[in-house]
Amino acid sequence: MNDNDPTKRELIDKAKNSVINFNDAEAINVAMETISSGIDPVDVIEEGFIEGMKTVGDGFESGKLSLMDILTASKTMNKGISLLKPAAISAHKDSCFFGNLMLSN
Repeated sequence: MNDNDPTKRELIDKAKNSVINFNDAEAINVAMETISSGIDPVDVIEEGFIEGMKTVGDGFESGKLSLMDILTASKTMNKGISLLKPAAISAHKDSCFFGNLMLSN
C-alpha cells in the first residue's frame, strides 16, 4: 500500500456510512477499494457494513427510521458484501464466519 491508498479505518468508516446513508455507489466503491488495497475484506464487512446495518436497526427500534429504510440499507449492504464475498472466502480458506452467518465457496 502506498501513501495515497485508503487506510483500513477509512474504508471501514466509508462502508458503515454507505449503509447508514443508503449510498449504493459508495458501498460498491468501498468494496472495490478494499479489494485493491489488500485490506482483509472480512474486517470491512464486519466492522463497516454490518455495523452500519446495526446503526440503521437502532434507528428503526427508536422510531427514527422506517421498515423501508431497513430494506434500503440492506440492499446497500448487500451490494458491498457481494463484491467482497469472493475475496473474503479466498482469504479465509474457502469459508468464513460473521457471527452465526457463514460464507462459503
